[in-house]
Amino acid sequence: MKLHLGCGTNYMPGWVNIDFDAPKADLKADLRQALPYGTASGRLIFNEHFIEHITREEGLAFLKECRRVLKPGGILRVSTPDLRWIVAQYVSGNLDEWADVDWIPSSACRLLNEGLHSWGHQFVYDLPELVGALNAAGFVNVRVEKHQQSSVPELVGLECRPWHRELIVEAS
Repeated sequence: MKLHLGCGTNYMPGWVNIDFDAPKADLKADLRQALPYGTASGRLIFNEHFIEHITREEGLAFLKECRRVLKPGGILRVSTPDLRWIVAQYVSGNLDEWADVDWIPSSACRLLNEGLHSWGHQFVYDLPELVGALNAAGFVNVRVEKHQQSSVPELVGLECRPWHRELIVEAS
């Protein structure tokens, strides 16, 4: 079983697409709650721009639930904004990084605040924090991957958003 958690408007055929309020999803569910699947029942889990929308504590519980559902050797792929990249844009004063998605803050201060708090963001990760949360959830092998690339063919080309130096990791 392949689970696409927090699918939003990105419906992926061949995957079980799950979201709380997506217009099209195979299952409407609150991902802060337990997934309705047995232990070790999933092979792959993908989520893009979801984990930053829940608190750090909810994020850890979510990752533990992903670990519970994955079979031994199963893989979780996570894509989320990178706090360090957002801060680097703030420090450099680069307000145009996200112009292709129609977000051009009027000041560096607004860039930082909006990047961290807008769109329902609750907790934005940097790499050490995300790896630490994955380890705490029981994942032992965590590797950084490139946008739309993976050594696992079924995980190639999944990200639908333009790349803005998001953290993309795969964990098993």
